[in-house]
Amino acid sequence: MASFFPDEILENVLCRLPVKSLLRLRCVSKSWLSLISSSRFVKLHLNRSVQTKSNLSLFLTTGREFFRWNLYSLDRDLRPTDEVVNHPIDSHPFRCKCYTIGSCDGLICLSKAFDDDSVYLWNPSTKKIIKLPESLSSKGYYDCCYGFGYDNTNDDYKVVRTRLDRDDQGDIIDYHIQVYSLRSNSWHMPEKFHHCPTYQEKFAIACGALHWTSENIEDEKENWIVAFDLGTEKYRVIPQPEYSGSICYTSLNNFEGCLSLSCNYYPNDVVVVWLLNKYGEKNEYWSKLISFTHTEEMDYPDSIKPVAYSKSGKKILLEMDDKNLVWYNLEQESVEDIVLHDLGPFFDVYSCLESLVSVDVTGTSAEAITNAKEN
Repeated sequence: MASFFPDEILENVLCRLPVKSLLRLRCVSKSWLSLISSSRFVKLHLNRSVQTKSNLSLFLTTGREFFRWNLYSLDRDLRPTDEVVNHPIDSHPFRCKCYTIGSCDGLICLSKAFDDDSVYLWNPSTKKIIKLPESLSSKGYYDCCYGFGYDNTNDDYKVVRTRLDRDDQGDIIDYHIQVYSLRSNSWHMPEKFHHCPTYQEKFAIACGALHWTSENIEDEKENWIVAFDLGTEKYRVIPQPEYSGSICYTSLNNFEGCLSLSCNYYPNDVVVVWLLNKYGEKNEYWSKLISFTHTEEMDYPDSIKPVAYSKSGKKILLEMDDKNLVWYNLEQESVEDIVLHDLGPFFDVYSCLESLVSVDVTGTSAEAITNAKEN
């Protein structure tokens, strides 16, 4: 069957299909299996999904334990689909608390760090999951931050683990950074930056770098954004935007592949989300993506995370305080509530592409989990 069509035509047709269909089509013939499994096709399918957002969905977790995952589609304005995705670690012999580190190119990184320092990489589309080898440091440190993203320089997916050491008063006095490479299936310890991170928010990986906020020791009033390049493992400092008021809370996030900075201004009740444009270039600059004023009808958020654009591109989905989802209308500069039924009091939400990206490793120290539940 495949002989009637050149590979170029087959690729152009097949790359438009969802992952579930492609997994079935691998059984058509050996040549189709070879084509769909090739790294070239995996990247072609991924790039098209990124450009068209045709396979973009939301993974939304109910409850702090993340034992149940509900799949929502952006294309349906957050109306729930009939598909429920079981948490892949739910079927593990020991049910431990688990949280999401992040998602990238269809892979989701999970951690049970508060229990046994376990970290997992999971592709919910192919239902493949691996447990990463143990990190280099000893267990028992609970102040750990993680980041997960793609290293474009080395065509690799990496997990960054940062352990924060505290003194008897609870102040951060030192930190240790470790990097896991999926390509080598191993951890290593790169050189540290000379300023410790703060422990205000999750770290953000965007544009191929891990980002955190750090105080300038010489000037306590000045805060920096430190960028750790996943490819070169070099550091640089990014100045924060020029603020126009007193800031109570800031958080860094990955928004549609770009670095964003969310700020809450007190006492004028203004929420602003900044976006870093022309990342890494000499003329990179911050621009306001969102700005709105808190009203009496709206609970003022302590934390805010931009998640994704709507299909039309005229709205931005915002997660507030890990318990509310709202649309921000870019044209009207207004906030619209979203009503989702059967949600617990807290949740977390990540945009995730369907992809064929593999979590398979050639090493022997990764524990492949084959009993992830079927949908």
